[in-house]
Amino acid sequence: METYETNQKLQVRHHNAITNARHELSAVQLDIYFMMLSRLRPGDSKETRYSISVKEIEELTGRQWNYKQLREATAGLIGKVFEIEEEDGLLQVALMSSAKYLNGQGRIQLSIADELKPYLIDLKSNFTSFQLYCVLSMTSKYAKWMYVQFARWKDIGHLSYEVEQLRTRLNLKDPTGKNPEQYKQWGQFKDNVLEPAIKQINTSTDLRISYTVEKKGKAIHKLNFVIKSVAQFQTVIPFETAHETAEDSRLRERLRDIGILDTKLVRKVLDSTELRRKANKCLHDISLRRNKIDNPGGYFRTTLGI
Repeated sequence: METYETNQKLQVRHHNAITNARHELSAVQLDIYFMMLSRLRPGDSKETRYSISVKEIEELTGRQWNYKQLREATAGLIGKVFEIEEEDGLLQVALMSSAKYLNGQGRIQLSIADELKPYLIDLKSNFTSFQLYCVLSMTSKYAKWMYVQFARWKDIGHLSYEVEQLRTRLNLKDPTGKNPEQYKQWGQFKDNVLEPAIKQINTSTDLRISYTVEKKGKAIHKLNFVIKSVAQFQTVIPFETAHETAEDSRLRERLRDIGILDTKLVRKVLDSTELRRKANKCLHDISLRRNKIDNPGGYFRTTLGI
């Protein structure tokens, strides 16, 4: 079973239905999911739609997803149901309620069931230092899922899983027994899943993971992971910047929408009253002339002279 040290302050990490759910998502689904998660804001209404740029995903991940792959991915996300135990009963809710592909814009407009938003926002708030770039830069779907687990407990420094529990969480073992098991033998699981995932986490993120094993008889029964944080060494795109105002967040979001991903450039705009004024005027012009501007990001840079 998953274990961690008990601490009253750390018990705010509830709502584990999302992070502890069985991992049944593909790499492209996880990329879309994390991009969507980064867009969430407290106070979002039922009508809020979350716009995801395909170009932005590709620039962040270094991978290209074709239209067919994206359609299959969002269809699967709409069909993915979480079960969450609430005080008055069991809630069954889809991870995503709709996806709309906007013609000629290279964007996907996503909506989330209103009942699920509090859980996702709570999850997001647990990752004030969660690095979106780290998750998106990894290619292994197992590494992506495991990084989230380790990031949640990095201040504790360790996390343990029974091997069979971890295999179930990674969707390698069907608890109902209907689907065949994958990488059933310890050597197969270690060589094809565990070691490659840890290698990607250690080389691509702000965490360093090591582990020891416990045996029950001759079989490997339990994995004890040690989690260490290292200094940030690469450009990251955080969910939000500390002390950033709602106005700052909205402007940052609008800049993302036109393809301005350079964090230093965005910070330069946010920190300058004059550049902020020019940026808002330019963004307004772009919104009015969207169909006539082929490269909004380039137009923005040229207009502001940066």
